Amino acid sequence: MTTKESILYESLKLFSTNGYDAVSTRMIARAINASDTVIYKHFDSKQEIFDTIVKLCHEKFETKRNEVSLDSISWQEMEKVCLDRYEFLTKDEWIVMFRKLLLVEQFKNPEMGKLYKDIFIDYPIKATTEHFRKLINKGYMKDGDPKVYAIELYAPFFLYSNESEISEETKNALMEHVVNFRRNVVDGIESNQFGL
Repeated sequence: MTTKESILYESLKLFSTNGYDAVSTRMIARAINASDTVIYKHFDSKQEIFDTIVKLCHEKFETKRNEVSLDSISWQEMEKVCLDRYEFLTKDEWIVMFRKLLLVEQFKNPEMGKLYKDIFIDYPIKATTEHFRKLINKGYMKDGDPKVYAIELYAPFFLYSNESEISEETKNALMEHVVNFRRNVVDGIESNQFGL
């Protein structure tokens, strides 16, 4: 890791463990075995460090979202994609620490609460709603409200991603939700392949 990357990583670790307000730039400097001056060579303030972390986490979400092209995919493959997204939410170290930080801070700071809602609730529902709207319009899903469908599919992901321990039982339960969702909104449609 470069010094800048180390600053960001150690800052996120400290923020997620101690809370944003409890962490000083001096603490961050100690965590990377450097002086405060090193921090200020790369960032103007603790807020800029935090803003950069937010930007990096947004980029991670976008990268994960763009890994899969919906041009030609079956619902069975989509089920694997759903499990992959769940693994991302629960195993990517940056995302886990970031979610932990925002989850705790949302009760102390309305801006953190808004950020948590934007990233972990509104963003996935909005993106999924848009995909489902296209699929419904093309006849690849049963007619219905795409936002309701998006919430229906995302709710178990959100619920299970907040568990402290991820077990095979949890993964199996999640997949059962995904399979039931497919049965409810796709089964009976002529094609189980879809393209956007």
